[in-house]
Amino acid sequence: MTMIRHIVLLAFDGADDEVLDTVERELRRLPDLIPEIVDYTIGRDLGLRGGPPTIVVLGGFGSVEAYEAYATHPEHVRVLDDHIRPHVTTIGRAQIEA
Repeated sequence: MTMIRHIVLLAFDGADDEVLDTVERELRRLPDLIPEIVDYTIGRDLGLRGGPPTIVVLGGFGSVEAYEAYATHPEHVRVLDDHIRPHVTTIGRAQIEA
C-alpha cells in the first residue's frame, strides 16, 4: 500500500524545555483526535550531527485526501497556532509517497 509520508523539521532556537514539552505533548494528542492519521512519530533530535531541527514529526496517511484532512483539521491548526508558530524559528516540511 502506498502511503503519504509527512516529514516536518521544527527548529526552536532558544526555546525552553517547558515550551518543547508542551509542543511534544500537544502533537502526541493528534492521533487520538484525527482519524486520518495512520501512524505518527514525534521526537526530539538527538543532536548527533548538530544544528536544527529540535523536534521532528513523521506522519503516515493513506492518501493525499487523508493528509489534507489532517493538515486542515481544527485540532492540528490549533496546535500550530497556539504552540508551534509563537516559538518556532524555522519549519521544514516535505510530503513523499512511500
